[in-house]
Amino acid sequence: MHYELPLLPATFLKREKRFSVLAALADGREVWCHCPNPGRLTSCLDRPGIPLFLSPLPENPKNPTGYRYRTEQSEPLPGVRVGINPNRGNRLALEALLDPDRGLCPDWTHVGSEVALGEKSRIDHLFRDGEGRRVFVEVKSVTYREGEAGLFPDAVSARAIRHLEELSHLPEPSDRGLLLFVVMRGDCRFVAPADGVDPAYRRALTKARSRGVAVWAALFEARPDGMAFSGDLPVIF
Repeated sequence: MHYELPLLPATFLKREKRFSVLAALADGREVWCHCPNPGRLTSCLDRPGIPLFLSPLPENPKNPTGYRYRTEQSEPLPGVRVGINPNRGNRLALEALLDPDRGLCPDWTHVGSEVALGEKSRIDHLFRDGEGRRVFVEVKSVTYREGEAGLFPDAVSARAIRHLEELSHLPEPSDRGLLLFVVMRGDCRFVAPADGVDPAYRRALTKARSRGVAVWAALFEARPDGMAFSGDLPVIF
């Protein structure tokens, strides 16, 4: 995946109300930016001074906030960039699954996105596999790292647990459920539940797997011009 426009370098100053980040541009100007990630951003944007990379936003009179920039990447460690815009996750999932050369499931067919499932949920993607079965795929972006582990979630998430419940109770016996972790930093070697953040998530994940939900992870390296698929990772729990 390549960004539509070049990213602008900046420096992280502070964050307010989850969705607003104050950053200093290279020319010294301080600007408020839209932060589309509602999580804690632990290990990727959790202290002032971290290099930050912004995507410019066009002027829009319908935008009451007036944001002109969006947070896309951070560099919490020298040479290690992290994609911190979870809205990119669904597009990255399509690349990881369907790329004809390196994709995990190149014989699948994409049917649609934001598909209703259950009473309250919409699942990110619906596919048909090589045998014609429906595969419901929920995507979770991973940015939190400890040691070599990419951890999810980075904040308590009842919504993420609900999605696992929905994937465990699909409409037809032939339907399949897949939880795909999209790891948005290249310095992780495996993915695991963040027990120190939300112990209930491990229990829900274990229960979902016992009911037939597949759990995969795809690794992406954040680069100046986009996010590059690097292959799959083991999920350990």
